[in-house]
Amino acid sequence: MSTTKRTVSVHPFPARISPTSKMDLLRRMEMYYENGHPRFVLDCSQLESVGRIEMDILLCCLEEAMKHKGDVRLAQVRPSVLAVLSRTGAGRLFEIFDTSENAVSSYQNRVASTWVSSMELAQLETETAA
Repeated sequence: MSTTKRTVSVHPFPARISPTSKMDLLRRMEMYYENGHPRFVLDCSQLESVGRIEMDILLCCLEEAMKHKGDVRLAQVRPSVLAVLSRTGAGRLFEIFDTSENAVSSYQNRVASTWVSSMELAQLETETAA
């Protein structure tokens, strides 16, 4: 049995969302859907907070990837953003990694990957609520 490494695309999540930046991100990701490589890592290192618009984009990206039998993983998520993802339940929808490299590696090597577990998200939620 042979294994084929498929392309994983890393995209920076914009620090500030405008209609232009939203469409730019979705267009870049759409090119990969059409080419049959819907495996994405969103680098969230510039994202300081998550509101309705940011959450909508995250969920839209995940939905489109799943429609094409793909996935979206998040990397370098700030604690304040993790807290919001946890409180809203969206943290359970994404695998979240400390670095983009670990997120990319997780597609090839599930055992060696390190991601934020749901237990860690629950602990973070408890700490931020206090």
